[in-house]
Amino acid sequence: MEIRSDDGARVRIRPVGYQPGIDPPDDPDRAAPGWHDWLLIEVDARTADGQTWSHHYPSLMVEEARALGGWLRGQAKAAGGPSPTPAMVRFTEPNLALRSRVIRRRRLELIVEFSAESLPPWMRRPSTAIYPLILTVSADVLAVAAEQWTEHCEAYPPRAPSRFPARGPMLGPFG
Repeated sequence: MEIRSDDGARVRIRPVGYQPGIDPPDDPDRAAPGWHDWLLIEVDARTADGQTWSHHYPSLMVEEARALGGWLRGQAKAAGGPSPTPAMVRFTEPNLALRSRVIRRRRLELIVEFSAESLPPWMRRPSTAIYPLILTVSADVLAVAAEQWTEHCEAYPPRAPSRFPARGPMLGPFG
């Protein structure tokens, strides 16, 4: 998916495969547990002032990636409501998080937070560092991005049952 901000900033995020070195089995019914838990996510970002960076990292579990499409759709829909509340989605791996808040009817501020291996190369990398990429977009742009993301994720089947309980995205207040 690609999301372009009014000020020229943008982010492209897409799943490009399962965790490196782990190929899909020929027979999924006989696969070892965990082969398709993590997706390799490709990110290409640009700030409003033209600084760019990109990376590939197994940042999302399959079920988290699928849930992200629903979260984006929900934020686009909420932007048309009477009093939408800010929202945030975080994942098991802390490389990416997204926040949204409505700035006026059908206009949102989407903040893509990068940390750990996803930080821009010009940043120092203490374990607590976060780089917020702020995108001002319309609800329609976000809805299109949600559909693009959902289409990207269709190429990766849902996670097989595990002996561990699944942890979905952690939704919480904007904070």
